[in-house]
Amino acid sequence: MDPHVVFDCQEIVPNRFTLTMAAAARARALNRGAQPRRDLPHASVSDLALHEIADGAFTQDELAPFLPGSAATTLLPTPDPTTTELCGDGAASAAAASVSSTQETVH
Repeated sequence: MDPHVVFDCQEIVPNRFTLTMAAAARARALNRGAQPRRDLPHASVSDLALHEIADGAFTQDELAPFLPGSAATTLLPTPDPTTTELCGDGAASAAAASVSSTQETVH
């Protein structure tokens, strides 16, 4: 992988973590049969994905889930408040209190 390509990608997607997520998503799409947007016959799918991002082959709408501060950055569903409570009426604290407080020493 050419480090200059990664540097060029960071101009499009400034955060390396989100760049990794975007490149991984594109590489999975290429593995599933998506048409490449650049003609690099001997490149691996990960290199091809990075080259496509660096060359600006994607619109802002396509990159929106990976860009910080965009409205589409929620990649996980929002939690349902009815299911986040594990045990109602204090049963969780009673279960935690029943745990033995002795500590075992591991040698």
